[in-house]
Amino acid sequence: MPNTGIRIKPWNRIDAQVYTLATSADGKGNFNLCTYVTPISMKPKRFIVGVYKGTRTLTNLEKNPVGVLQYMAADQWEHVKLLGKKSGNNVDKISALGADVEHIVGGLYKLKGILALVHLRFLERLDAGDHWAWVAHAESYENLREAESLTFSELKRRKLILV
Repeated sequence: MPNTGIRIKPWNRIDAQVYTLATSADGKGNFNLCTYVTPISMKPKRFIVGVYKGTRTLTNLEKNPVGVLQYMAADQWEHVKLLGKKSGNNVDKISALGADVEHIVGGLYKLKGILALVHLRFLERLDAGDHWAWVAHAESYENLREAESLTFSELKRRKLILV
């Protein structure tokens, strides 16, 4: 392969929305940071959501295949260390977020200040290496506020992720 001097991996060149996925099982809610999310179908509206193996989110989805995909705002970047760098297997993220979360339904929570949310029903999954690629059906959605999106580029700029 020719060396062009470009150091970044091709899949990290595209700026993308950063999400948090709320899940719940056995009466316990959790949040997980998601950057591997792609709308895949218009009718019916479906997404592919990458869920890291060994996470509380994966355990929750195996027991209760519903979740709330939440579009994070740029001013929510400080939540990334908790949502993406701590494991729900070791940390109660709902308690740690305190007043920044709001219960919505059935053990599911939303992060206050998000831009929008999509209620998902997870249908099936494909082993994709260190993640499971879940196909999820959009049951409903809600736009909540206008603001700048938290993006992959912002995570890189703040050195919250390495690429």
